[in-house]
Amino acid sequence: MTTARTIKRYANRKLYDTRDSRYVTLDHIAAMVRAGDDVKVVDNTTRADLTTATLAQIIFEEEKKTPRLTVAGLRKIIQGGMAALGGGLPTPPVPNGAPPPPTTLP
Repeated sequence: MTTARTIKRYANRKLYDTRDSRYVTLDHIAAMVRAGDDVKVVDNTTRADLTTATLAQIIFEEEKKTPRLTVAGLRKIIQGGMAALGGGLPTPPVPNGAPPPPTTLP
């Protein structure tokens, strides 16, 4: 069983990877998650779990760069809560390196 990689978030908003003993960015954490790493983000002072908020922030930042979600899909998530995700967001195939179309939720 693999242990989650712990990332500490400091008061100055810096993120520190305790396994590799280095500061990381949201892009680094996104790459870890894509690589299959289990990541846990904790507040260095309070030890509060900030993983969900950090992953949501990554989604927000990536959505600003390359919009993939539709307004209707986001409304469904807000209106229906997590049940609206229905097991996760679908990942459409990417033909010939083209950007994927916007994701729509059922």
